[in-house]
Amino acid sequence: ATFMLLGGCSTAPPASPPASLDTPQAWSVDVGAESSSKPMTATAWWRDFGNAELNALVESALLANTDLRIAATRVAQARALVESTDADRYPQLGLAASLQRGRDSSADPKANVGRGALRASWELDIFGDKGLASLAAERDADGAELTRQALRVAVAGEVMTAYFDAQSLARREAVGRSSVETLERLIDVTHRRFQAGQINKLDIDRLEAELGLERANIAQLKGAREVRLRQMAVLLGRSNPPMGLTFPSNDKGSSAMPALILPIELLERRPDVRGPARAIEAAVARLGVAKRDLYPRITLDWSGSKERLSIGGASASPTTVIGYGVALSLPVFDGGRIRANIEIHDAKAQEAMLVYEKAMLVALADAEAAVVQLASASESVAALETAQAAGATAVTKSERLFNAGLVDINTVLATRRSYLKGYDGLLQGQGAQLTAAVAVRRAFAGRV
Repeated sequence: ATFMLLGGCSTAPPASPPASLDTPQAWSVDVGAESSSKPMTATAWWRDFGNAELNALVESALLANTDLRIAATRVAQARALVESTDADRYPQLGLAASLQRGRDSSADPKANVGRGALRASWELDIFGDKGLASLAAERDADGAELTRQALRVAVAGEVMTAYFDAQSLARREAVGRSSVETLERLIDVTHRRFQAGQINKLDIDRLEAELGLERANIAQLKGAREVRLRQMAVLLGRSNPPMGLTFPSNDKGSSAMPALILPIELLERRPDVRGPARAIEAAVARLGVAKRDLYPRITLDWSGSKERLSIGGASASPTTVIGYGVALSLPVFDGGRIRANIEIHDAKAQEAMLVYEKAMLVALADAEAAVVQLASASESVAALETAQAAGATAVTKSERLFNAGLVDINTVLATRRSYLKGYDGLLQGQGAQLTAAVAVRRAFAGRV
């Protein structure tokens, strides 16, 4: 009766909150002017860009990525461990059978003994240790699933970043080829002017040096694009990079700042924050299990068997044997093992709380950094677009002046070179803006 009363007082130890963390009520970055009214998609957020080619790549990666498949097997292991832990809470039933033939000594006659037995045992969970063990296993399984979800968010973001990088590099490579063509035409004009005695050889050498640098830049851009495509292949679970990518245009406004949720909503949404919270619950539950080792253990046993004995050819009637009882065990002296185990699990619970606090800080900083990056990238692109428009106007005017005979072809080609350099800068800025837009959606993403 005393044990039953003690069991009624045994509950899971409460999980104390992690170190004090003041969650901000709003973001420190003011994005009111840049933020759109369109909220980002909570799950399939890559579809916000309206790029069918990109959608197919991301969804293929979510199915075939090796890291995600590994994470799925870990979730299956954790779920199986929950079932294994839960099994300890139920009665155990076993069958046994034996057949023995022989004699105990040379003076005894030969004997045949046949035996069949059924045994049942049940360790009562009076103090809740088995329930806490099951709770810890369940929280571990939840944490494994949340880890898988966080990895899905990361894989989707990495595929998108690699795709937009490859897109930007391909477009810059095309601009570089146009610059090479312009330089080649300019060098040809310069050669004719040199032959006419209008300029010296220094101008030709300078332009040829620039041509060599431009060709080297194209080779670097091509190499960087191949590297990004091969990195994308790993994310897609393939041995070869994707071929035939056309890099279609994205939806207008996809690079703009989406409507942002509040910091507290972000922490409730992100799986890489919710996972450490489950780890705290699992660690506290295991601490409770360790403390229950100080309490007695009570086991109910029941066994039944039927035996048949045959001696010297004469058989005795089968005999049925039934036994039952209660076993009680209580640790008295173990050299401090139980206390040391409690201290270990208490330290692990404290560690889990600190990991949870760090996860929240990282999530908030990650979101703020992504928002700042997108805001600055958008501002930079706006300035570059203005500069590019001015460059295009200058090219048009120089061509008109050339047609009117007011400037030579050298001026036209030099103006076009300047325009192409500005266009390359704009492509770099647009690529950075797309990457930042992916970072914002990845930072604010929930499940995938």
